Amino acid sequence: MTRPIALLTDFGLKDHYAGSIKGVILSIHPNATIFDITHDIKAQNIREGAFVLHSVYPVLPVGTIVVAVVDPGVGSQRQAICVKTSRGFLIAPNNGILSMVLAEEKKFEVRAMVNPRYFRKPVSATFHGRDIFSPAGAWLSQKNIFRSLGPILPLSKLNRFSVPKVHMGQHRLEGEVIYVDHFGNAITNIVKQDLKSSVQSQLRIKVKQKHKVSLKSFFSAGRADELFAVWNSSDRLELAVRDDSAERIYKLKVNDPVIINF
Repeated sequence: MTRPIALLTDFGLKDHYAGSIKGVILSIHPNATIFDITHDIKAQNIREGAFVLHSVYPVLPVGTIVVAVVDPGVGSQRQAICVKTSRGFLIAPNNGILSMVLAEEKKFEVRAMVNPRYFRKPVSATFHGRDIFSPAGAWLSQKNIFRSLGPILPLSKLNRFSVPKVHMGQHRLEGEVIYVDHFGNAITNIVKQDLKSSVQSQLRIKVKQKHKVSLKSFFSAGRADELFAVWNSSDRLELAVRDDSAERIYKLKVNDPVIINF
């Protein structure tokens, strides 16, 4: 038995951190299959990590072990946890990074990872990604050790943040930007399913209370320097500028309001 291991961190690639966690995994399980989701989450940005994990989660192979390390509380009393879901396992600090994925899971089990048998020793107070999270992922990828990691953590002890909700009114929908990607495109919490199919082509979109935005079918349909919207590959409303950055040109950022009238 072997389960693939997917890595999501804010470590970047300039330093040794990402390479170190891969080295630890392969030292424990030389035949492990490891792949990167990303190491470019903004430093300490738990909500960004939660969004990226939620975006990729549906396409991960069933059985995948996700090691998600965005951990500003490393070395503190925050817990290390492993969650067993219908699709695989999630290993992370108990700081909310799993919030968006678990909001859509009907049934899951959480273990507090306290068994030192599955840690790299000595455990550094500043690098639990190397010494706790990645070793646990390596062991779990080859053996059924989930129950051995530690006791069940009551769901009341699970740290989760509230995902921004879309507010619906008569002929009106209010959402917001929740993520800005590498291209400078601003992704919102508005999904296609929020709107009846009969009105999806008749939307009047306003961003930051001032920018009137039209809906395009694809990115190159926009004019130069024009802020426009598309339904992206996750069926979320996304704001973009053709061949440029909506973040830079229109100063878009997380929490900016997006209003749709129909």
